This record gives sequence, C-alpha cells and structure tokens, in this order.
Amino acid sequence: MVYSDTTNKNGLIQRYERHSQLGDGVVSGDDTLLRQVTADMNESVYELTTDIMLLQDSFDWDDPYKTDYPVATTPLVAGQRDYQFDSISFLKLKRVDVTYDGVNWVRAEAFDSAAVEDGLGNDSQTDERYSSAAPKYDPKGFGFWLYPQATAAQVANGAKARIEYSRGHTEYSYDDTTKEAPIDRPFHDLIAIGAALRNTGISNDQYTKLTNLYTEGREKMIQHYAQRNEDSFLTFRSDLREQYT
Repeated sequence: MVYSDTTNKNGLIQRYERHSQLGDGVVSGDDTLLRQVTADMNESVYELTTDIMLLQDSFDWDDPYKTDYPVATTPLVAGQRDYQFDSISFLKLKRVDVTYDGVNWVRAEAFDSAAVEDGLGNDSQTDERYSSAAPKYDPKGFGFWLYPQATAAQVANGAKARIEYSRGHTEYSYDDTTKEAPIDRPFHDLIAIGAALRNTGISNDQYTKLTNLYTEGREKMIQHYAQRNEDSFLTFRSDLREQYT
C-alpha cells in the first residue's frame, strides 16, 4: 500500500481519513494536518516494527528501503577503547567480530567491565588481561569498549571491528506518495489504524472499533513474523506475546 494516492483512494493517508471518519481529502488537502498525521504514521510504524523485533525468532526484520544489510565495519584505532554507532538508526546490537591482523576474524565475547575485580584505570595493564585471540567487548550506550585495544602494528595490518545490528525504518515524509510500508503487505492497514488511534478527536465508538481491529491485526502480524522462516524450528515467545493481546 502506497503512502498517499488521491486518485485511487487506496493509500495509507486515505485509509487514515476513513478510519478517523474525517472525510476524503481532509488530510491530504491540508499541508499542516498532513505533516501532523505523518508524524503519527511514523510512530505507528515504530510501534509495529518494535513488536516484530521483540517477537521474531531466526528471521530478522529490516527496512526494505535500505540498500545494504545492517552490518557495519570500522577500522580499529591504535590505543582506542571506545567505538560509537550511528545513534539515529541503531536499535539493537547483535554481535561484534574483530580482526587484529586484517585477515582472521574472531567473535568478541560480551561482558560487563564492572564485574572485573581489580583496577581498570591503566590501559596497558588492563589489556594484559585480554587476548586478541579471544577479545571481549562491553556494550555502553550507543557503542562499546573493546578489550584489548589495537596496537599501532595491528592497525597497520588492517585491524577492524564488524558489528551486526537492528535498525529503525526510514521515516515517511509528509510529501511521500508512492513509498510503500516497511512491513509485509497484509498488515499495512495497521499503520493507518495505529495512527488513527492517536487522533483524540475520533468518537468513542470508532475508537473501540479500531482498537479491536488493531489488537486482532497485531496478533496476526506477530504470529506471521514469528514463523516467517519455515526452514528452521522457531520458538514463539508466549511470555512477550501476552503483552500485546
């Protein structure tokens, strides 16, 4: 489903107009209102994609408008412990791999530096506790601290860190038209419904009707994404699922 189609009346904006009982063209014909509704559409997409990322199993959701996979590689810097992610698109870290010689990659083990009993103030002494054959990393905010740090010789040989992560969707702009929703087609209308539920002006009866549609639709969407890869055994996390029913 495209974002807005004022000719065929089958875009998300037109669905929003119907769900909110505003009338045809009320949103698409008002620049200010269109910008406000677009903000609610984006929040609705975040809500739905968060459901997907929390409850999916081996199949990873990603924004179909991205031209690459959510994988990032950065050269290591001699004597540098901390490395930062792009805080705008980054949502969840999946794994960190490191090569200190530019050839052989090793999966780094996540740990909490607060659990280390002795002092960590002197970097050279700290790095003596760790090996480039078995590196560790401590996730912190929008980045991580790497143990051990790379040396100048290792950097010269092409030392790098590689991460896999989950990221947010490319947000709608108010003037989008043909842009498709970033979730599977059977669930596109949930975006418009979720946005309409943020409209405080709809009637109580319509709010109840939309809430029921949204709850039922989210349940189906969660089941769909939890079983999207039928080539492997997937575990449905019923404890999390109950939060959305």
